[in-house]
Amino acid sequence: MKTILLLLLTIGFFSPFTTAAGQNPDMIKNGLALTPPMGWSSWNTFKKNPTEAVIKQTADAMVATGLKDAGYLYVNVDDFWSTGRDANGKIIVDNAKFPGGMKALADYIHSKGLKAGIYTNIGSKANYPTLASGGYYQQDMDTFAEWGYDYVKVDVNFAPMRTAVAYKKEFTAVAKAILNTGRPMIFSICNQGGRDYQNWAPYIGNSWRVGPDIDHTPKEKSQWDGVIYELNLSAAYPEIAGPGHWNDADMMLIGVGSDNGRLAVMNPEEMRSHFSMWCMIASPLMLGNDLRSVSKEVLSILTNKEAIAISQDSLGIQGTLAYEQAPGLQVWTKKLKSVSGKKYAVALFNKSENPARITLDFNRLKLNGRHKIRDVWSHKNLGYFSNNYACDVPSHGVKLLLIE
Repeated sequence: MKTILLLLLTIGFFSPFTTAAGQNPDMIKNGLALTPPMGWSSWNTFKKNPTEAVIKQTADAMVATGLKDAGYLYVNVDDFWSTGRDANGKIIVDNAKFPGGMKALADYIHSKGLKAGIYTNIGSKANYPTLASGGYYQQDMDTFAEWGYDYVKVDVNFAPMRTAVAYKKEFTAVAKAILNTGRPMIFSICNQGGRDYQNWAPYIGNSWRVGPDIDHTPKEKSQWDGVIYELNLSAAYPEIAGPGHWNDADMMLIGVGSDNGRLAVMNPEEMRSHFSMWCMIASPLMLGNDLRSVSKEVLSILTNKEAIAISQDSLGIQGTLAYEQAPGLQVWTKKLKSVSGKKYAVALFNKSENPARITLDFNRLKLNGRHKIRDVWSHKNLGYFSNNYACDVPSHGVKLLLIE
């Protein structure tokens, strides 16, 4: 099978998607990410300063706080862990930050029952103190495999290319290199959106970014601005998402600080909406906050088992915008399979600046008869309803429902 997949990549034999959820026969199938990956990444909080101590403490915290039990498994070291290459082209680890080395770090993460992730770039290095794998794809992927990593995020900081054809070529080379290692490693394509990603990324990656970094979107003044920007982009191509391959709306900002006052942080209502919508659109659930000091309120959002079950539903359908009742008053739906007795998840989402009453119209969703409705955040059954269900939703809030 591995030989066949490599041949398909080499000759560029890619056929169109035939159905929505993961049924394209020519896509790389590594058996990974059959539901959206869940974990944590260092970038949103620690930026250029990840350290061995921080990563180990975060792994400890994922276990101690119950996040591991909730399904968060990946502990990912993002950018700025290396300082360059030696005379043989081997990666030089930043020993000041990671004195024990990257293999020992992966071993520590594994000892906690978790999985380890690491970061690099396509293209070649150009006056930026971080790692690029251009010209070293196989060597670097072999190194990551030898170290025991389970997840590789590949960014575009050094990509001199600007076309979809060039992006496809480089990321395909990375995909082949990962397959050649023989080690199962999730391939996270950090393409920053654009470049016609819908036409190539689903065939070679387990996930791909739909836009820029969530905390650096155009004209962003608040974290909420970034959430809405990424959500809107994610709605473009829901049909290309499914088991093994996901539209990635970027790491979450729940519980993340203001980046030295640059961005207004979210209030609890907005954080619940952020989490709800990432579950609805089947984006990878990657945390970005400091788990060593996570608050009870933030933890209660991140470990809501009913919301997580929507994200991790085995059908792998990305939720979509069903209709907009009025500007900013939206009804999103997601078909379910593995959530016991539930047929759909529905989000009544108020993007507007004022509280509003949003109506779930059964006819518009082609739902006949009476339906039992459950509120995911209150964990209460609301009763049986015919024709419609209406409720008040606060500004920037959401009512996340399960329909039986």
